[in-house]
Amino acid sequence: MKSQNGKTKKRILLAEGFIPSQKVMTEILKMLGWEYDTANNGYEVILALKNKRFDLLLLDLELPQLDGFETIEHIRKKLEYPINTIPVMAMINRDFSSDFNQTYKDEGFDEIIVKPFSIDELEDKIKELFYRKNPLFA
Repeated sequence: MKSQNGKTKKRILLAEGFIPSQKVMTEILKMLGWEYDTANNGYEVILALKNKRFDLLLLDLELPQLDGFETIEHIRKKLEYPINTIPVMAMINRDFSSDFNQTYKDEGFDEIIVKPFSIDELEDKIKELFYRKNPLFA
């Protein structure tokens, strides 16, 4: 799908298992003008990535069935190129960490965002990841 400026719109996969949070996040993504799909658990993430093109995965770490760490491990180690190179931003609770440290890099995440976050912070981090990673999916 093309945006008004003629560029291809970026598509985000939002993985959030807590439905009230998912609804808030979809409203934010809609307000920011991003195309998006949702997944309720890690299995749905993997299936969606295999069946559709996405430019970014927003991945909550506390997903049911297959948590965020198990999901990123599966993506990075078991999915084929170029799917396994998708930029992934972990959405984490403040208890986990306040910085993007080596642990998250080692797990395969490209960025983290700490909940609660502002709409501007989310938009800035998404845009920065698109430019920094220059994904093949664009």
